[in-house]
Amino acid sequence: MDEIKIFGHKNPDTDSVTSAIALAYLKRVFKQDAQAYVLGEINNETKYVLNYFKVDKPPYLNDVKLEVSDLNYKKDCYLNEKNTLDDLYNYMQKEEITGVPICKDNKNFVGIVTMKDLLKIIVNPHYDELKTNYTNILKIIKGIEILRFRENIEGKILLSAYKTTDFEENINLTSNNILITGNRFQIIKHAIEAKVHLIVVVGTKKIGDDLIKLAMKNKINIIATMQESLYVSRMIILSNYIKNIMSTNPIAPIIENMYINDFLTLASKYKFTNYPIVDRKGKILGLLRSEDIREKRRKKVVMVDHNEYSQSVDGIDEAEILEIVDHHKIGNVNSSVPINFRNMAVGSTNTIIYEMYKEQKVKPPKYIAGLMLSGIISDTLLFHSPTTTIYDKRAVDALAKIAKVDPLEFSKGMFASAASIKGKTIEELIYNDFKSFNISNRKIGIGQMTVIDYIKVLKDKEKYLTVIEKISEEHDYDILAFCITDIINNNTYLLYNAKSKNIFETIFDVSDIYEGYELKGVVSRKKQIIPLLMDELK
Repeated sequence: MDEIKIFGHKNPDTDSVTSAIALAYLKRVFKQDAQAYVLGEINNETKYVLNYFKVDKPPYLNDVKLEVSDLNYKKDCYLNEKNTLDDLYNYMQKEEITGVPICKDNKNFVGIVTMKDLLKIIVNPHYDELKTNYTNILKIIKGIEILRFRENIEGKILLSAYKTTDFEENINLTSNNILITGNRFQIIKHAIEAKVHLIVVVGTKKIGDDLIKLAMKNKINIIATMQESLYVSRMIILSNYIKNIMSTNPIAPIIENMYINDFLTLASKYKFTNYPIVDRKGKILGLLRSEDIREKRRKKVVMVDHNEYSQSVDGIDEAEILEIVDHHKIGNVNSSVPINFRNMAVGSTNTIIYEMYKEQKVKPPKYIAGLMLSGIISDTLLFHSPTTTIYDKRAVDALAKIAKVDPLEFSKGMFASAASIKGKTIEELIYNDFKSFNISNRKIGIGQMTVIDYIKVLKDKEKYLTVIEKISEEHDYDILAFCITDIINNNTYLLYNAKSKNIFETIFDVSDIYEGYELKGVVSRKKQIIPLLMDELK
């Protein structure tokens, strides 16, 4: 079962983080492999909530782009460099492949051998190198052990086809020779005395005692086989270690986490048929064939507290969106197949998820109830936001009883942590709770920060305006605003880039507000600012 990744928007706030955790828990109740993620650093308020209910921060999700690991490549498809060429050929036939990744004993990738490489050896009449072990030779030529003094066998293969006298006169045997011969006393004796590396006697199961004694004295390896010379001369080559024919092949291993688009660029350059797949440590994982690229397993995702591509994880257009749970306006996310889309005009995504718990007749555990409660309190500013509905209030009442917390007292600690700006740069504060979207082909960004008293913040107003202009120019925003919201007095002080002056003067029906403007009774970016922008820009 593929994991379902559940996440909120970039620049995560308390509602997006806690709703992802709560929904993932609900899905796990029904045996689905669901995991909550975050798309960025969490803010102080969310840290306070997670610490309060003793919940770990969800892991960070960088992107959901298609990777090589999402292709249906042949897992665990490889051979050890000490396997034989016979093993290689049989493995290719069994797996119906034309190339095999090769590794060392520790599974470290060392290269790839193709059918073309193998054929170069098999059809080469002059190939006479052998580097293997005694056991491999026994197995492949169906041999019988006569004498074994060493396991490793290495040398040049020589076939005795001459008359005895011609052989002795014309062939200079050395300790580097591996001799294949019939049961010919004089030639075998001559080879033993020359101290060859190995003698393979064909067409028999044993040799004479005198030869055995002489071979034992000279410590000569001997194998007998009932097979005939032609068979043995061909098959013994296949007992070679695979590493003997490793070519200087330019195929580099592909890391499993490589993005598919990057891989396709590389593949279009090299046009190979087979690509070895490794992990980040170079350990072999399997084989990707060019034909495997057609079958992709898109990452399964659920979006909460947002439904726009610009606010979501990188690569969202390459993922399989299973579900969206949100309380914002309908954005630009689309899908090729029908999906579950739960959207309600309530103050918090957690309110919707609480309704889902009720529908499924699942009572959340204490810590999940606490997280959902926190998300609702955060997004509704404890019911002071105009986005608040009766559903939010009912959910808080019910969840507070399960979590055993007093919403008012709990919210004081939450909001105090949210109002802290200690140790943060102005740019970090602007991006801490930031939404980016498009209206009528205009790029818009609106950040928001909640404070207990914004007079302290506004002493640095000019610095904020300078950073806002810098961000606007660097990222080409048509409208860029920063809302500093006083959660005690329910007002918002608005800062924005120069290009936004006319639009904000128009929608709030005031003049000359570039230096900043206090919006009385405005606390909701979603309901009290964005809709006005949308109406004016359409």
